[in-house]
This record gives sequence, C-alpha cells and structure tokens, in this order.
Amino acid sequence: MKRYLDFLWENRFSIILATLFLLAAGWFALKGLPESVFPNVDFPRVAVLVNDGSLPVKFMEVEITRPLEALAKGQPGVRMVRSQTGNGLTKLNVYFNPGVNPQTAYLMLQARLSQVRLPVGAQMRVTRMAPYTYPFAEYALVSNQQDSSAMMPTFAFQVRPALLAIPGVYQVQGTGRGWPQVHIDLNPVRLAQYHLTAQQVIDTLRLAQGPFFSGVLHAYHQQFIVATTPRPVDTAHLATLTLPLGPANAEGIRAPLALGALGRVQVGPPPLLTDAAVPGYRHALIIDVLSQSRANDVNVARAVQSRLAALRTHLPPGVQLVPIYDLSHLISSSLRDVWIALGLGSLIAWLVVFAFLGRFDGAMATLVVVPLALAATFLVLHALGYGLNIMTLGGLTAAIGALVDHAIVVIERGIHGLHGDRTTRRQQALRRAAEILPLMTLATLTSCLIFLPLIFLSGTLGLLFRHMALAIVIALLTSQIVALLVTPVLAAWLAGRPRQSRRNGAERWLRRHFSRWLIYGMRRPWWAIPVVLLLVVAGWLALTTLPTAFLPHWDEGIISVPFRTPVGSSVAETTRVGRDFMRVALKNPNVEQASLMVGRGFQFLHAPANKGAIAIVLKPSHTQSTEAVMHTLQAQFRQTAPNLLSLTLHQTMIVRLGNLSGAHAPLVVYLFGSDSATLRAQGARLAAALRQSHAFESVNFKSPSAGPELEITPSPLAAIYGITPPVLAGQVKARFWGRQAGFLLHGEQILPIRVSLAGHDFTPRTLDSLPIRLPDGSFTPLASIAGVHVQGAVPFVTHQNLVPDAYVWLQPKPGEGLAQAAAKARVVVANLHLPTTVTTLLGGYYRQQSQSFQQMALILGGALALLLILLGFQFSSQRAAISALLAIALAAPGALLALLFLGIDLDSTAFLGVLLVFAIAVNNVILIFARARQLGGPQPRPAVVALAARQRLRPILMTMLADVFGFLPLAIGIGHGTDLLKPLAVAVMGGLLLSVFMSLWLAPVIYSALTAKAARQASFPG
Repeated sequence: MKRYLDFLWENRFSIILATLFLLAAGWFALKGLPESVFPNVDFPRVAVLVNDGSLPVKFMEVEITRPLEALAKGQPGVRMVRSQTGNGLTKLNVYFNPGVNPQTAYLMLQARLSQVRLPVGAQMRVTRMAPYTYPFAEYALVSNQQDSSAMMPTFAFQVRPALLAIPGVYQVQGTGRGWPQVHIDLNPVRLAQYHLTAQQVIDTLRLAQGPFFSGVLHAYHQQFIVATTPRPVDTAHLATLTLPLGPANAEGIRAPLALGALGRVQVGPPPLLTDAAVPGYRHALIIDVLSQSRANDVNVARAVQSRLAALRTHLPPGVQLVPIYDLSHLISSSLRDVWIALGLGSLIAWLVVFAFLGRFDGAMATLVVVPLALAATFLVLHALGYGLNIMTLGGLTAAIGALVDHAIVVIERGIHGLHGDRTTRRQQALRRAAEILPLMTLATLTSCLIFLPLIFLSGTLGLLFRHMALAIVIALLTSQIVALLVTPVLAAWLAGRPRQSRRNGAERWLRRHFSRWLIYGMRRPWWAIPVVLLLVVAGWLALTTLPTAFLPHWDEGIISVPFRTPVGSSVAETTRVGRDFMRVALKNPNVEQASLMVGRGFQFLHAPANKGAIAIVLKPSHTQSTEAVMHTLQAQFRQTAPNLLSLTLHQTMIVRLGNLSGAHAPLVVYLFGSDSATLRAQGARLAAALRQSHAFESVNFKSPSAGPELEITPSPLAAIYGITPPVLAGQVKARFWGRQAGFLLHGEQILPIRVSLAGHDFTPRTLDSLPIRLPDGSFTPLASIAGVHVQGAVPFVTHQNLVPDAYVWLQPKPGEGLAQAAAKARVVVANLHLPTTVTTLLGGYYRQQSQSFQQMALILGGALALLLILLGFQFSSQRAAISALLAIALAAPGALLALLFLGIDLDSTAFLGVLLVFAIAVNNVILIFARARQLGGPQPRPAVVALAARQRLRPILMTMLADVFGFLPLAIGIGHGTDLLKPLAVAVMGGLLLSVFMSLWLAPVIYSALTAKAARQASFPG
C-alpha cells in the first residue's frame, strides 16, 4: 500500500488530469440520461381488453371471457387472473410470478390468447403494463363550432402524424365521439312502396364495394389493370348509386333505383359511445401523448410543445389546440428539488467538516469526492441503460453522507497531529492513509453487501427500490475508488501546507468526558442491559404505534377523478354530470385546468356509458396542498351529484403505480363464492355494515352493472309467420342501431356506411307498436309476435382465478394507517357472520404493504446476519462481531422514534432508511474494532478497544454529524419533489444520531461484557 501511495503522489498531475476528464465525461453522461418521475420498468402484469360494443353480458362471458381466462391461467408463470365482463366488454388482468421476464410473458400470452376465435367486429388489445403505457402529456382540440367527430380528420392527419414523427413518442391516442360515418336513413314507407327490406339494401350496398380486380390487359406496349365497379367517392355519388331494386315490370325485370330515392344519405357523427369535454368549449377531442420506454420525457415533452406550437397556425377555422397537463413539469420540478436537496446537503456536510477541522482547504478537499463520485456514478448508470428519476437521484442523495465519510476519515487521519518539515509531514500523511484505506475499503464493501438482499424484494417496491439501491451501491463503490485514487493525494498535499489544524477546547473537553464515561461503563458492563432493554421497548412501542402506509404522501398537483353515474345513464347524462364537476372545480382558486372523458377510463380505452374520468390540474403556485383540495372537491362533488354510484379522488402518479401493480384502492375486501348473485347480495350487506361503523373515510361497493335492458322474446306466432329470431333481431337492430354496409373513402379517411330505418322515437312502453315486416311484405306490431320485458340492471360478472368474486373499496380516515384500517375491517367482517359459502380476503395497497413489510423485515434480518458473518471475518473475533452487530441493530429504534415524533407514517421508504442506517453505522464499528485489532491483535483487551474508540471519536463524530445534517434538506422538504424521500431522510437522521452513541459507547461496553472478568480487571484495575 505504501508503494502504491508513493506512486500516486509521483503521478499526482496525471491524477488531476484524470479527475478533470472524469468530471467532463460524467457531465456528458448526465446530459444523456433519460429523465422521468419513476424508473421505466416492466411490471409483471398484462391487461387484456376485448371490445365489441353490442354483445350482452352472458354472451361475452361464455364466448370470450371464459375461454380467455382458461388460456391465460394455463400460461406458465401466471399466478392470478382477474376478469370483468360487461355489455360488449371483457377486461382481463393477468399477473405473473416474480422473476418471470415481462417481455417474454407478454409475447407468449398474446400468442396464446390469439387462439380464441372472437366474434365478428370484436377487437382485442393486449397491453404490457409499464409507466410508459400511461400518457405523460394531454392536450385537446376544442371548438365551439365543430364537434369532436368533425375534428377527427384534423387529429388523424395533422396532429397525430406530426407527434409520432418526434423521436421518443410511443403512441398518440384521441378520445372523442369517434370518426364520422355515412348515415343512410331508409324511409320505411318507400321500402314498402318498392317491396324492399333493409337487408336487401344492405346486401346490395356491400356488393357495390368495389373496385374488383378483373384481369390484366396488354395493349400499346403497356399493361392495364382492369377493375370494375368503382367505389363511390362521396355521399352525393353514393346517393346516385343505382341499385337493381325497383319494381319489376311484366317481364320480371327490375328497373334500377337510385339509393337517394329510398331515404336520406348524409355524413354525421357515430353513435354516442364515448365523449370528451374541456371547460369553456362546446366540443373537445382529448389527445394523450405516450412516451417510449427509456425515453427522456422532459426532452420529448419540449419537442411536443414545439411541434404543437407550429401546428396551431394550420388548424381549421374555429378549432384550437389547448394544453391540459404536462408531466414534464412535474418531472423537472421534482428532480430540481432533489438536486437542490443534494446540493444543500453537501454544503451542510462541508460546514460540519469545516467546523471540526478548522481548515478551509481541508474541508474543501473532503467535498471534492462528491462531484467525482457522482460523475463516475452517472457514467455507470448511462452504461447500464438506467435513467435519472426520483429513485436513482434519491439514492444518490441518500449516499451523499457515505460519500463524504471516506474523504473525512482519510483527510482527518492524514492531516491531524503532524509534525516536522514538509516532506516529513507528507510521508506521515501517506503512511496514515496506508493504514486507514484498507479499513475503509472493507467498510465500503460491507456497506454495499447490506443492500444485496434488496435484489430479492418483489412487487412494486422491489421494482422501484432496486434502482435506488443500485444507485447507492454504485455511488459507494465509485466514491471508494476516488478515495483510493484521489483522496490520498489531497491528504499529502494538505499535509505539506504550512497551516496545521488545531485542537480546540471543546474537543478536548468532549474527549476527556467521553473517555471517563466509556471506561466507567466498561468497568460495569451490566449498564448495557437497561440501555438495551429501553431501546428495544421504545422501538417496539414506536413500531406498533406508527401509522403504516404503502408509499409516502406526495403533492403532485394533478388529481384524477373517476366516477360513475347511476346504472343506465347515457353518455350524454354522464357528460352533463362531468361538466358540472369541472365547473365546480374551476371555482376553486387552486385549480388551473380540467378535462373529462366519458365511456373510457384512465387505463382502459373502453368503459360503460355511466363511467367518466376527470383530470384536474392545480396551479403551480397552489396555496393548499393537493390532499386538502381533494377533500374540498369531494364534498362539493357529492353535493352536486348526490346519486352517484362511486366517486374517488386521488393523485395521479401514486395511483398509476398502484394500477400498474394491480392495487386500485388503499384497502379492498374481496368476497369469493360460487354464486355471483349471493356475492352481490353479501357485498352490499358488507358495504352497509362498513358504512354504519363510521370507521372509514369512504366505502365503495364495486358492483358495476349495465342496463336497464329490454328483452324481446319471440312468440310461437313468429315462427308461424316465418320470422326467425335472427331475422327479428336484424329488423330491430336496423331501427335502433343500424347495420354496417361497407365504407366510403374520402382521401385517406375511411367513412363507415351505417344503414338504419328512419321513424319516430319509441319508449319502452311504446316499443310494442314497432312495425315488423313479414315475409309477404305486410307489417305487424312487435307485440303480436314477441313479448317485450324490461329487465333492471344487468350486473357485470367478475372473476378471480376463474372463481366469482365481489369487492368493496375502503378509504381509511385521514391520519390513520392501513394496518389500523385493516384491523377495523376485519372486526366488521367477523361480526357480520357471512355465509359459510362466502370467504373474504383483504387486498389493495394494504396487501402490497404487508408483503413489502414482511420482505423488508426479512431483508433487515438478513442484512444483520450477513453483517455478523462479515464482521466476524474482518475482526477475527466473534465477541467483537456480536458487539458491533448489536450496536448497529439498536440504531433502528432511533429511526422509528424520529418518525413517531414528527408524525410521519411508517412506509417502505422508511424501512429502506433503516437499512441505510445499518450501511453507514457499520463504518463506525469497523473503524473502532479494526483499529483495536491493529493495536492489540485479534483478541484485543477492553482497554485497547477503549483506546481505539477514543482515537476514532473525532472522525466518527465528524462523519455522523455530516451525514445527519446532510439529510436535513430532505427531511425538511425542498419543494414537493422530495416528498417521497422525506420518511427515508427522517429515519436515517434519527437512526444515525442514535448510532453515534451505539458505536462509541455501547459497542465497547458490550464487548467488555463479553470479555472474561479477569481480562476486564486487568484492563481497568480498581
């Protein structure tokens, strides 16, 4: 080591050039890292949506849902399949076991599901769940003149191609009423006059959907493609299309008849199945922009903004393009806040070091390691294909204290108490660095190994925290490399400077009293027993008292509001309610913009007509927190529409994480059984009991339904007349829905042709009088050949792993943890005495939290066990290893008590903070016991351990205080971007403050207790 350090000093100028090159390379790597809120990771979940739009629930269940469920459940690696079946809708969520490659599983599942033969017109969409499956920006085409259907060509041929041409854009989705259609409204009287049926017109139109290939003609040295029956080019030509449907003459020849003579031909909007709205405009078409995996969302958003600014000048008259939200602002502000916290933490750490060393140059030398280690870390992250997000940048911020630790120990050891001329001082500094660097390297490797168990953490937190843990490990390793290459050179350079550090009176007083209390405790090691018991009891009380949460509260500034109007509500009615909600929201001084989508949700592109989804964007400078705004708006929305089936308000990003992992509510009570009707009845009963308990903020029985439904049952007379059920269904469908009969091409635009029968409006009471055409050409009322029955709400069918289920969503009261709310829910379920055929299970964020807590507890225990083994190898003494391990483990109550005193929930990031405390605290005990081994051999006497603790007092205090105060900006909260890291910072600060006492006093005292009594008396006589 001495020869190596001499080599570094001789080549110090090359080292300086290398550091400058490293800084430049790190800067370019940083600029190339993609920026996003969360890591772009693939979740082990695939969503499947089959949409038909007209088929009833039972048909969808038998023909589509059950075959898809069976195939999905039979796919290797699948652990759970959830399904929901409604009118024209089948939704499947397929969850895979941890360790399954999401990309491979997605492709295999897609191939397997393609074996199911879907009905004609049904479309299946298979989506791999990842953060990029959700939009990062939303805009809207709005107009007071053109409806959303008329704006579809502008979106499809101007906006979408321009945005898809931007590198990094994955998809551009439009939500409005849909493409225009050609409506042919046939006059029933005209049809009767010409003895025609609507089906004859439809069949003839389909036969006219040319052109048809008729061969190849060679002439004039050219090749001509022969095509017959050109397709009509517009509605005017379509109206003049002659059909051989006229009345037959005496010879039976039918004269051609123009289509326009049978009814009205015009272009209009499609049936109202989906809709969108933006406050202040009559019509809107919502545009969602999705980014590609591992794209830089911030750069993509800037390119989108620039491209849309250029497009605004080319929009049709009366059409405007307005922004709704752009998550790049959230990304930029969040990362900026974390950067500020990182910078402030480094500055505070420097001030602490400066206060101890009393030398400006020495304090600056310790801070040099931070930019160098960060630059090296950015290079490694770039090489591994990782990006810059809350997790990776938070990991770097959390590692700042550990980065400075290396430099503090080496610099302090290298310049403290030197004497002699410049050359002698430098040689002393290099010799001391040679003594301390191996110890620091072992401590760093040990700290890195503590984070190794995080690799085995599954679920949402495992996917996210692996990135944070990786960033911490990379930062620790790169900082150690800097400590081996650069810090010794800085220490030798500082040793040669004339100014020397001086020991102040406060330090001498502290060292004297510390030595007195340490020796007093080591002579009476039984003192450690009440200390240990007190800490264990305090930690247990804090652990059982703290409210628990899945993830920290985060003020995003964007609110998602899914809601359901009463069963049977039309899209127009749901849109009206949504517009009322947006008007209420915009009256709130904190709200800037809002948008509404009806007939679709935030995740699936198709939903029942009574489902709406509102996105509310708060002003950047909103005075109230997002949670407070949500609480106010929820009360106002309930007052505006008291008959809603469901209404939830939540922040967008956190719920996206829950949706990606399959948790849609804080707490869910699942009911399983063999009969869907029984489950619905018991679910409603359970929901009522939960509401009557007044133990929850909100209770929502998720029982979606379609309807009401008019059921037409043909009578025996229909068969006598020759009216089969398909014929009867076709005539009714032609009147109330229309039939597809080909399409027109308007340039690149495809206009479907919908043929329907015109007539006056009907109601359920007057439907009996609907005229039905008999085979002889006469008409009869529907009531004469069929019965019409009004059926109430038709419930959706929900399954979990092929078993029927029902579920109730619960929202805990403010300030109450998920564990406490789950305990109350269990009490209500137990007192309800559900039938023995019905079983219950708690899920939602609570289930993921419980699994994460169990895994984190195992990880913490595994980390401590790993530490015991590693410390035993390093110290060659199990007594020293056990003493060090107890000192490290007993720092955890400090983290829990800090969370309790500050009123912060215990979540998974706080658990990660405890793990970080272990990783930092291990450096202290290694410094003490490794130094004791240098002084007294493999089995040092207690007096030698006391001497080592006294010698390491100053560097341990410096590093711990630098670490603690370095986390202060995160604990206080710089903006809203550090909200996710606040529990981690508070836990680390509390744990490290206690670990100072644990390392310097308790560990030597426990070691003394484990040492033979004769050895103690020899070490501390009298």
